Amino acid sequence: MLPVTIYNQSGGQSKSTIARDLAGAFAELGLDVLIVDFDAQNGSVSNYLGVDGDKHNSDADDLTLHLIDQGKGPFADLICPVEGEENIDVIPSHKRFNRVGDRLDQHAQYLEASKPADWEYPRYKRFLQILQENGIRDQYDVMLVDPNAKADVAYYLALYATRNLVIPAVPTRGGKASIAGVEDSARNFAEEMDISITNAAVVPTMVNQSKKLHKEYTVQIKEKYPSPVYFKDLGAYEKAEEDYVTVFSHLKSGRIRDYNSDIMPKFRTLAAYIYARAGRELPNGGWTSDEMFLGDELWGKVDTSDLTLREPDAPEVS
Repeated sequence: MLPVTIYNQSGGQSKSTIARDLAGAFAELGLDVLIVDFDAQNGSVSNYLGVDGDKHNSDADDLTLHLIDQGKGPFADLICPVEGEENIDVIPSHKRFNRVGDRLDQHAQYLEASKPADWEYPRYKRFLQILQENGIRDQYDVMLVDPNAKADVAYYLALYATRNLVIPAVPTRGGKASIAGVEDSARNFAEEMDISITNAAVVPTMVNQSKKLHKEYTVQIKEKYPSPVYFKDLGAYEKAEEDYVTVFSHLKSGRIRDYNSDIMPKFRTLAAYIYARAGRELPNGGWTSDEMFLGDELWGKVDTSDLTLREPDAPEVS
């Protein structure tokens, strides 16, 4: 399984949209995708996909309870299929997750009473342990974790379990600065935990090409970071949210207008790039070059030399 955390500590950077629609790209290839929603706020990825009905139900089971060995039922019951989306499941967040750090502290104190003096509570390892105990790595090809916009316990639980990071950022001075902040937090955490974390991709989002500064910051991000694509601010993302589907399902259900025509190709290129950064090849040869984003006037040419590309199907001979 390829696990990825999609994160920016600044709000409004489109991280939940990237998580939702990157899942759509992987699922298009037939990969089984699990989205884990670590954001207890209302505008989260499980809300986008219409599977957060129990978020405020105090009697409902949730991931928080399983992290502290108090789950109310099988872990598998937390996993929700997304209606209208093949190959995409979601573990929704719950309001309890806002205090996951406090819950873990209480769990540690409870266990310490019966442990030797040198025992250390595996605080940041708990999510990975739960995944391993329940065979999630064998059930899914890709896992995308979407934490809230805070450098808190949820973020570090995700980082420890995934070791791969995708950073969406709006091309402004603040957005660009936020990238360095995320990189610093990931680097410091990796050193503390003695693990390796890969910056799989940095993605400029909500790019408005009519704004000179947007264009300048977009190019600067591309030149400095591993950035395969950028995304414009388009209504298709909001319309997909209204229908509780990925942008792939939204676009494929109707006419794809010219200004939306590069959305799916860009997500395919991003998916292929993340797979390549992880040293893996996409199944079934991936996509053809015609199905992917290869560059434009703003972005320049996309280097596809390391990406999995499938040869186009030969035309049928009549």
